[in-house]
Amino acid sequence: MPTISLCMIVYNEENNIRRCLESVCGFVDEIIAVDTGSTDRTRAICEEYGTQVFDYEWAEDFSEARNYSVSKASCDWILLLDADEELKIRDLAGLMQYLQNTVYDMVSIHLTHFYGDQPADEKRAHFSSGLRLIRNDGDVRFTGNIHEKVVTTGKSVDHTAETRRLIQILHYGYMEDADKNKTSRNISLLLKEKDKQMGDPWIDYYLAAEYYRLGKIHEAYGEVNAAILLFLLKGSKPPFLVYKLKYDMLITSHYYDTAYKGIYKAIALYPDYVDLHFYKGILEYSHGEYEKARNTLRYCLFLGEMNMEYLILSGSGSFLALHYLGLCHEKQGESRQAAEAFRQVRIFYPEFDSAEIRFKNLNENGPGQISLSDMKA
Repeated sequence: MPTISLCMIVYNEENNIRRCLESVCGFVDEIIAVDTGSTDRTRAICEEYGTQVFDYEWAEDFSEARNYSVSKASCDWILLLDADEELKIRDLAGLMQYLQNTVYDMVSIHLTHFYGDQPADEKRAHFSSGLRLIRNDGDVRFTGNIHEKVVTTGKSVDHTAETRRLIQILHYGYMEDADKNKTSRNISLLLKEKDKQMGDPWIDYYLAAEYYRLGKIHEAYGEVNAAILLFLLKGSKPPFLVYKLKYDMLITSHYYDTAYKGIYKAIALYPDYVDLHFYKGILEYSHGEYEKARNTLRYCLFLGEMNMEYLILSGSGSFLALHYLGLCHEKQGESRQAAEAFRQVRIFYPEFDSAEIRFKNLNENGPGQISLSDMKA
């Protein structure tokens, strides 16, 4: 059977590392942790699990640290995890058989990124995929001093959804109790990188994401627009992530008119991206265009949430789309249709408070006045 090395970079992760290491017990054959200067119990906890801990002088370059970690791997495959992540194996025998027989060098894994301040709940999450299982052929390399990427040149990559039923990675780093110091550190590194590599639109995008995480909407909006402009000036189609971030921040900040002017252009570039259609449905609803919104939200249900080429909000193709569909029916005085939509929301997500309240009110009192700010996701 194939052997597996877990390779990690760690720094003051005593609050996360045990959960991560517990999750790989019985799956990986060796654990390699490159410690960039921890002053807490990170090293001691790692050693409890037989981890090989290597001290590494931090040089503000994640790719260098990542390359050092994989250089220590001795197994057939390399698994990449961060300390604020957890491995969830759905079918161990099936996964090992897949790794033994696959012709691919790199395997894309389904990731669930939790958000909010509640206990981790896959209904309060974004879904994506990432290259986290890599054949250890002695030529594994990363680039980029922050948000490092594995070099795929000359490698065969499995981007299919075949492994979704076998393995999953749970990410807790975006929850509200996550370490905000990491965000400040990332901004500092990105600003230094921006000085070195003027004109790299990805740096502007990552800066926008970090500012948005800190609630600095003005700075985030400026950076995301700069990223879009730079991609266009380079003759490239701006990636879907850029538009996802832009319209997410506009809608959550209630800049509906600004968002409405551009959402159609974004959808024209990514017509099968459910999140953009969901945003469009919200904007149509906010402008009182309930019939248009209903059609858009039904299309979200058709698209669903299984396209792992994108970063997808849980609910955009299911319970959230149904929720807004119910709101549209309410606004049009269609109580029976609204109640049915909210009933379906409860099937997808029984704990969705807003749909539960509306369903009861409609059955007991008829439709009431609803606003976007009432929604509790």
